[in-house]
Amino acid sequence: MTHGRSCTLVVDGGADLPEDLVRQYHIQVVPLTVHFGAESYQSGVTITPAEFYQRLKARGEFPTTSQPSVGDYVAAYQRAAEHGLPILSLHLSSGLSGSYNAARAACSLLPHLDITQVDTMTLSGEMSLQVLVAAEMAERGLPVAEICDTLRAINARSHLYFTIDKLDYLRKGGRIGRVAGAVGGLLGIRPIVTVDKSTGTYIAVGKARSFRRAVEEVAQRIIDEVGEGNEVSLMVLEGYCPEQVAHVVALLRSRLNVIWFHHLHVNPSLGAHVGPDALGVAYFPGPLPYLARDVVAAD
Repeated sequence: MTHGRSCTLVVDGGADLPEDLVRQYHIQVVPLTVHFGAESYQSGVTITPAEFYQRLKARGEFPTTSQPSVGDYVAAYQRAAEHGLPILSLHLSSGLSGSYNAARAACSLLPHLDITQVDTMTLSGEMSLQVLVAAEMAERGLPVAEICDTLRAINARSHLYFTIDKLDYLRKGGRIGRVAGAVGGLLGIRPIVTVDKSTGTYIAVGKARSFRRAVEEVAQRIIDEVGEGNEVSLMVLEGYCPEQVAHVVALLRSRLNVIWFHHLHVNPSLGAHVGPDALGVAYFPGPLPYLARDVVAAD
């Protein structure tokens, strides 16, 4: 048994997490799989984000993805159970992936284990906010029920906005849905996308005529919602578009009091649906519960 910790975290690959914090909190990540034709890779394990985006840029390929299998989750839960603690399992939105349903099926095969499963109803950086708070609360020995209550409160106030330079990857991945309806067939229109909190699916909330203008619109929405000069916790995500990242970070830092910040590349299993020219910002107004304000950016 791990002294002091209340539970062991199992998280699917729908979250974008700093590797040092995964190790620090002993988070067990169940990766999604990325397929380039007949070649298959475990996202973030057998292919890194750098390798993935370099391949997209160089070859112009459109990879596909697959969720973890029921067997993958059974194995992950059995490994987690070796710590002798309850298991808290966090998942990307069931509206975007079948990962949560596969995990539930695995849970039904392991009735002797104490497993609590949470559909975060989001993904990427916004899901990561929930994961990192859960990890810190677990480390402090707080009960699973209290952690779940806190995650629901975070989800009610956090937001994720992202934009992409091309719709091709969303279209090829079959996830364009209501995003396409917002931009129609207009050439050169970049959507501003978020996750609908009620359905856990993508919706477009704005559009711009260039990628740079779309990035500026993402920043302005966050500034308007948080309030000029107010405290904010930020996680900035990119495929591979460093100039746009520098631009959005400068805009946000100039008008908000950023008290917690991480910058990461979107993991390959999510990047397969947005491509290299994608930028997102997940934010929580004010300080995140239980997390220190001075977390160093992870590049």
